[in-house]
Amino acid sequence: MMASPRLWLACSIGIIAGLLINAIHPNFDQVLTDIGWAFQAARDLLANRDPYRHPVSPNLVPYPLTAAIVVMPWALLPDNLGIMLFFGGSSALLAYGLLRDGQYWRLIVFVSPSYFLALRTVQWSPLLMAVFFFPMLAPLLLAKPTLALPVALTMRWNRYALIGTGVIVGLSLLVMPDWPVRWIAQTGQYQGFIPVFTWAGPLLLTSLFFWRNRQARILFLLTITPQHYFFYDQLLLWMIPQTRRQMLILTLTAWIGILSTWHKHPSLWYSEPYLLMFVYLPALLIVLWQQASVQRVMVFLMMRMRLF
Repeated sequence: MMASPRLWLACSIGIIAGLLINAIHPNFDQVLTDIGWAFQAARDLLANRDPYRHPVSPNLVPYPLTAAIVVMPWALLPDNLGIMLFFGGSSALLAYGLLRDGQYWRLIVFVSPSYFLALRTVQWSPLLMAVFFFPMLAPLLLAKPTLALPVALTMRWNRYALIGTGVIVGLSLLVMPDWPVRWIAQTGQYQGFIPVFTWAGPLLLTSLFFWRNRQARILFLLTITPQHYFFYDQLLLWMIPQTRRQMLILTLTAWIGILSTWHKHPSLWYSEPYLLMFVYLPALLIVLWQQASVQRVMVFLMMRMRLF
């Protein structure tokens, strides 16, 4: 049986992403940030070393030990191969999930600045976004439980996802019973922001009025989630657009935001106002746009019913 175009396309995207990771970061398996930290922690566990022994700084905030358990199978592979396969596989899964209804325009996600930065810095967000489409992957949310909140509270859980999540938590506690205390003690230097506590917070809170709408729930839950300033944590917002036009608008405004930041500031540490103005507020407007469309349809149906 021949593979479907959907599968071929998803695999192609995954292969390209993995090769780009290796081209950009040929030694990322030795880096102590983000996915690199998880790989190092997994190898520390295998070598009977303390994964939380490294000095903490704003650029090195450790992850929960569950992140090391999640990547353990890939950490067994030599050099950068495991990270290439892990990120490439995450991208392939995300592409396959996005194409489940044959809506190829959803692949615009892969030219968004959020995916670009996730690839550039080797982040978890493509994997977390893929879990929306594959609930059995829910245990992988334990790699970054803060950012996983919008996914965990909007996805459809099943018993296999619950069992797998419990197994990973149990394994981490079996390996190092005191890791939660040690991890929390080292997170004090985390530098990020929570959108709802910014000047845009009152506006973003209006998404609560449409809580029954899944896209509105994703937006609200992400606004109460601690996140970084570097655009990659906001990739989950690309679950909100439901048409090609909405996806293009969010992608274009986000590029305006990141290019404006680079133009006016030396780094993305100063991107908070641009994220709010060019990513979060457009996402909110898209949610309101969707709600207005639904209301127009309901009014139309009610008028038709009255005719009969």
